[in-house]
Amino acid sequence: MHRLLLAFLMPLLTASVYADEPLPSTIDELRSRTPETLTEGGVVMTFDDRNFQDWIKALPLFDEFGVKATFFISGNIDAPALDAIRQLRAHGHAIGAHSVNHLKAVEYFEENSPEAFLQREIAPQLKKLQAADVHAMSFAYPMSRNNAATDETLLKVFRHVRTGRGIAADKRLSEDDAFFVPAAKIAEHGCLYGKGIDYAPLRPDRTYAQIDGAFERAAKNREIIVLYAHRICENGTGHFVTPEALARVFGKAKELGLRFYTFDELP
Repeated sequence: MHRLLLAFLMPLLTASVYADEPLPSTIDELRSRTPETLTEGGVVMTFDDRNFQDWIKALPLFDEFGVKATFFISGNIDAPALDAIRQLRAHGHAIGAHSVNHLKAVEYFEENSPEAFLQREIAPQLKKLQAADVHAMSFAYPMSRNNAATDETLLKVFRHVRTGRGIAADKRLSEDDAFFVPAAKIAEHGCLYGKGIDYAPLRPDRTYAQIDGAFERAAKNREIIVLYAHRICENGTGHFVTPEALARVFGKAKELGLRFYTFDELP
């Protein structure tokens, strides 16, 4: 059953609207369309859920710093989602999948099955994204709930998956090797750990000193670090990062010569 479902999902990833440019039929061939190796250290900026108004409003900020990000969209790929996708892609940003119902993958796998998760949470999004000529190369785990079993299943559908983890308040982000991958070896890491920056710089694990230290390490060692946030606003409900904090983060990365990668650019 699992193989049959994957056989169904792969055409959703690889169908093309361009008759003269057919897309490849396997995820390995999709990988071949990106550089085999990367050489520059960088930052992968990502944003989750359905915060469309915030994201579109922040487009001038991204453009100002030349930042291309990846937006992991949850829920139905409906008219509001499609309109946001159109605007985000017009500015060079990438789109990833974040599941239909924002369910915890580990628990759903255990209580149901990998096949049921793919049918309920993945296939509907990919089908509608494909109809919009979006081929989602990456997936972000809701609530960062993943394990070896979920990674094994989802990495048969996506090039990379993103999860998250925290650090103790008294620890230095730059000393946690889990967040850093040498640029030249990024293709060997299907699952990437992201560091949350919502509420920066107010929390001890995401002060500017913590982020600056991480960027300095990435630049020195030619490593890639993944960051994630949700809303982009001055205040409000839910998880958010302010435009001021983002500008500070973007500016420091550029000062250090770090490149901004989207998930689509990672081999």
